[in-house]
Amino acid sequence: MTVSRRDILLRGLACRCPNCGARGLLASWFRLRPACSGCGMDLSKSDGYYTGTTSIGYVASILVVLVPVGLLVVRKSLSVAAGVTLGILGSLAFVVLLYPAMLCWMVAAFHVALPGELPANRPR
Repeated sequence: MTVSRRDILLRGLACRCPNCGARGLLASWFRLRPACSGCGMDLSKSDGYYTGTTSIGYVASILVVLVPVGLLVVRKSLSVAAGVTLGILGSLAFVVLLYPAMLCWMVAAFHVALPGELPANRPR
């Protein structure tokens, strides 16, 4: 393999193309470009491919927002109403802020699992 799983993972964490390492995978805050601006690798997959961002967002918001807020409510540092409000608004804000990174992480996760799908790793 030309591009190792480690390289794919590091590029994904930095929101770079898993194939060539170029920046600019995002077309907007909520969308990937159809193809990498550096190497032209197709970034569009079948319907449902990017639904993994929802799973990542749920787990991350539970761990980073809801669990700490729940602990504050249990310790009576926050009222239940304040905890519910903070939990809902905090989770939404957290997921919206993290969404671009989650898109990049999904592309990386796919190619870490199937590194042979990268154009650089295909047999010539």
